[in-house]
Amino acid sequence: MKKITLLAIAFVSFLFFSCGTQRSIPVQIESISSVVDLNNDQDKLFIKANNWMVGKFNNAKSVIQFSDKEAGVVTGKYLLRSTYEFSGMTTTERDVYSIIKIQLKDNAARITITPESFNALTSTLIAEPYRFNEEDVKIQINELIASFEDYMKNDTSSEW
Repeated sequence: MKKITLLAIAFVSFLFFSCGTQRSIPVQIESISSVVDLNNDQDKLFIKANNWMVGKFNNAKSVIQFSDKEAGVVTGKYLLRSTYEFSGMTTTERDVYSIIKIQLKDNAARITITPESFNALTSTLIAEPYRFNEEDVKIQINELIASFEDYMKNDTSSEW
């Protein structure tokens, strides 16, 4: 009798925790931009922006997609996070990307980061490492922008 009761409790608990306890919320975030005033010509800024991207794009899934020195433009696809989407009883790994566009001209640089839309999951059953929501994206974008601004303002030239 105890085995049947324990089995029934386990089955009901399984149904309770596997059905209807998680939600998928679509997230779409507008582009976030920042302009940095600098004291360099476009060629030097272009080299610094490229070097910043190379340093930040340390994952094989993050790539510089377009680079034009004359136009002063560097564009790349940056992996924000690999996350999971749950649907019924299936789990799918999904990468969340953003497009980073850097525009340069004499004495100024503008960085624009546009994250792609994704589905954020809410559930008390999802472990923290698997959660990824709008706030997480905004924090990560602001950290990228701060890193770019610091890198561009600091003198990184080295004399041979």
